[in-house]
Amino acid sequence: MDKQLATKVIDTARFYMSGDNCQPFRYRFNVATQTFHIDYIAQQAKHTFVYDDYTILLTLGSLLEYLDVSLNEYFYSCELAFDFENFSPYEDKRSICSATVNKQPNQTSNTSLFSALKQRFTDRRAYLGPETIDISIAPLNQQLTYSTCKLFTNTPKETLNFFAGCDSAIWLSKPLGKDIMDAVAFDPQSPTGLPWRNLGVKKSDALLIKAIQRYDWLFTVLKYCGAKFLMTYLQRKLWLSSKSFLVFTYHSNLSREQKTIACKQMMHVLLTLSQSGYVFQPSTMSAELLNIPLKTLNIANAAKMQQNKLEQQIQAQRNYLGTSQEIQWILRIGRVNTPLSSEALTNRHTTKTLLEFE
Repeated sequence: MDKQLATKVIDTARFYMSGDNCQPFRYRFNVATQTFHIDYIAQQAKHTFVYDDYTILLTLGSLLEYLDVSLNEYFYSCELAFDFENFSPYEDKRSICSATVNKQPNQTSNTSLFSALKQRFTDRRAYLGPETIDISIAPLNQQLTYSTCKLFTNTPKETLNFFAGCDSAIWLSKPLGKDIMDAVAFDPQSPTGLPWRNLGVKKSDALLIKAIQRYDWLFTVLKYCGAKFLMTYLQRKLWLSSKSFLVFTYHSNLSREQKTIACKQMMHVLLTLSQSGYVFQPSTMSAELLNIPLKTLNIANAAKMQQNKLEQQIQAQRNYLGTSQEIQWILRIGRVNTPLSSEALTNRHTTKTLLEFE
C-alpha cells in the first residue's frame, strides 16, 4: 500500500462515530512495515464523559470497524495489535492500536457495506413507527463475540420516559451540560462539534445553546426556568415516535482489548442495519446512568450531578432490560422517509490533519 492509497483509506475511515465528535485519534502509516499506528490524543477527548475509558473504547472500536471496511474496499485486510498498558484517558498514548495491512488479491470486497459506511450518520429526527421495524436479532448476535444485542419495540412509556429523562439529565450538572452544549457547532464548515441542525430541535431552541456557549450564567437561569422539563418533553416525542431501541451489553470480566473488539463488532452490526435503511440515535447518557450501580466512579460523581429521582428508576429499568451486565450502548432505532439535510451531517477533520507518514 502506497501513500496515495493509504490516504484514500483514511479519507473514508475518518468518519467513524465519535463521542461528542471529539475525534481523539490520529493515524501514522509506516510504508516499510505497512502498518497504521493509531495514537490517542487526550486533549482532543477532554470532556466530562472521559472519567474512565467508556466512551474512548466506543470510539476506538468504531474507528477500527471503519478502517477495516475501508481497507476491504481496496482488497486489503488488517491484523490488529493493542497496547493498553498504563493507559489513562487523561494522557496521550502513542500506538494504542496498530493495524498491519495485507494485500488480499482474491478477497471479495463488501461494496454495499462500504456504501453504508459512507452514508451512515446519526439522525436525531422523529422516526417512523415500530411497525416499520423488521429485524431478526439472532443473526446479529452471531456477529458478536463479547457482547449481546437485544431489540425492544412497542416499549412501555415508562421506559421511553426514562430514556428521555437520561438524555435531559445534562441539566442536573452544569459542568456536564456546558461540556455537551459547547460541543454543538454553529459553523457549517467546522470540523469539530455536532451541527445544530442535527439536534432534532427548532432553530430557536438551538439559539439558546449558542447563547449559553457565550454566557455560561444563562445555564443556571434557564435551568430554573424549566429547561430540563422542556428538553425532556422534546426528547420524549423522539423516543415515542418509534418506541424502539437496541441495547448492547458487555459480557462479564472483559479486558479493554475485548471491549474494543466488542465495540468494533457492534459498529459492524449497525452498518449492516444501515444497509437495510435503519437510522440510529445513540443515548450514551442512558447507558452511563444505567451503569451507575456497577461503577464506583460513575457519571453522577464524575460530573458532580445532582441526585434526583432518576437514579431511583435505574434498577426498575435494568429489570425491564433483563440484564445485570454493564451496558455497552443504547440506540434509538427506526426509519425515516426523507433524507437528512446535508447541512445536518457532521464534518470531520481533513485527512491531512489526521494522517502522517513514517
